Amino acid sequence: MQHNNIIRYFFGDLILDVQRGSLTRQGEEIPLPKLSYNLLLALVSASPTLLSQQELIDQVWGNIVIGDETLKQRIKLLRKVLGDKATDPTYIEAVRGRGYRLIPEVNHEKQVLKPSTIMVDLSANDHFPNLNAQQLSGVWQYTAKIVFITLMAVSILLAITIYLTNKTRQSNLPDSLKTTSIVKKTSLHSVENPLLNQHDIALNYYQKGLSYYKRYRAQDNKIAIDFFNKALSHAPTLSLAYAGLSQAYAQQAFQFSGGKSEQQKAIDNAYQAIVYDNHSSESYKALGTAYYVSGWLSKSIDPYLKSLTLSANNTDTISNLGFIYSEQGKLLEALKWDETALRLEPEHVVSMVHAGQTLARLGKIRLAQYWYNKAIDKQPDYLLATFHLAKLYTNQQKFLTAQQLLQSALNAYQNHPLLLEGLADNYYFQGQKALAQTLYQKIIKANNNVSHAAIMLYILSTKPNHQNWQALVEPLKLALKAGSDKANYSYYLALLYAKKNQHQLAIRYLVQSVEQGLTMQSKINFQPIFNKLKTRDSFLKIITNLQQKNHALASKADLSFWQLNL
Repeated sequence: MQHNNIIRYFFGDLILDVQRGSLTRQGEEIPLPKLSYNLLLALVSASPTLLSQQELIDQVWGNIVIGDETLKQRIKLLRKVLGDKATDPTYIEAVRGRGYRLIPEVNHEKQVLKPSTIMVDLSANDHFPNLNAQQLSGVWQYTAKIVFITLMAVSILLAITIYLTNKTRQSNLPDSLKTTSIVKKTSLHSVENPLLNQHDIALNYYQKGLSYYKRYRAQDNKIAIDFFNKALSHAPTLSLAYAGLSQAYAQQAFQFSGGKSEQQKAIDNAYQAIVYDNHSSESYKALGTAYYVSGWLSKSIDPYLKSLTLSANNTDTISNLGFIYSEQGKLLEALKWDETALRLEPEHVVSMVHAGQTLARLGKIRLAQYWYNKAIDKQPDYLLATFHLAKLYTNQQKFLTAQQLLQSALNAYQNHPLLLEGLADNYYFQGQKALAQTLYQKIIKANNNVSHAAIMLYILSTKPNHQNWQALVEPLKLALKAGSDKANYSYYLALLYAKKNQHQLAIRYLVQSVEQGLTMQSKINFQPIFNKLKTRDSFLKIITNLQQKNHALASKADLSFWQLNL
């Protein structure tokens, strides 16, 4: 591997920024002495290769003669800074008599050294665009200006030539065949400027795709993807169309039972959008969304913030930031972003739902219910609002109210997987296991992917199959190992380990889910599978800590905006 143009390495929950010479964890810098930094860089650069003691000494100390004991002490210091243990290592593995290697999988981000017209390798999920790079300077700025002026001059001359040619042809036609209509430049059939028209056609398709994407329905989302692809068939370098594709695939993965393939396509198309326009707020917004649906909450924040520097008043971006902070349990920050979004666009139903989720997590049930209902009133077919309102009723154990709401929606949108999931959960928490199982099976049959339904069906099984258990656990553990910080992944692992009566591991993943942002106490208190844990001191401590944390957050929340709107 060529390392001379690598600018950042990603491994575990750490980022080693070679350009800045810094190590960070979840945005916080970890100070490293020069020798520790060089030692870590050597291990990261070589990963997954094992480096011998002598190779490490040569790379870190150069011509200075040191002994093996000095290396061991430096390894010990580095481990201490990373929070690693020699007896149970997470980051650095010592292979007796052979050397050391880095344990986590390492991904890297390279600086783009080729012009943006060259295709970039976007196959790795962990690639991250250098948000400050790719700025033209010096000779390149001058050259770019010359090229731009030349292209503009050629385009103008071409347009004039075509115009004069058409005019001459028109003048030579018989009067009966002369056209009297004026063809607009944006017409799909205009021949006045073929180069310009291809771009106009592409933009036309892009706008149609966008309108279908914003309907938030599975079939409409597929139509949106078709329109975005049509746009690219007319203008293969149209950044907006790539951003649109990224958002549509992200929505497919997040809301309409897509899988890894859709997640990958979301990331790939977002990068392609940045390649063709690295000053586009839509491109960075698409990347933030793609990262989120792939499970990387913390990683999604930077591209969203970059998007806002390019378009400060983009409601979708602001609303998404609120949602992510809410998922991380940073409810006060989330509420500020939700308020900003709704002040900018008071009728923005997505922001209403995001606000409802944050308010519910703060324990402000009446306020959450108001905003869900308002979203449903403004856009009845935005079914996420119905789903979350029903979920709110279920968490309050108002089972009949939730059931009636979901059944009513299912009459209009038959077999909608999200509505079926809400109804199945409702039956599950009521103790109506047979009805819940039937619905979970129906969801799995329709979507055929590892999902909430598959996990809940396993929880309900009377004769659990170990092979099925492994098939559910492994993807969750791999996602967390790859850097995902979604609380739900840890929560699902807690459920699965509780089902296996591995109570210590269930507690471990419950703690992790709370640390990652789980705030809804009802997800723990009312979960039947956790009943066996409730006598354990560690479980009671989790509940107590969560209560105290939620109480502190609720007391600090500024609710004036939300109460005024009641």
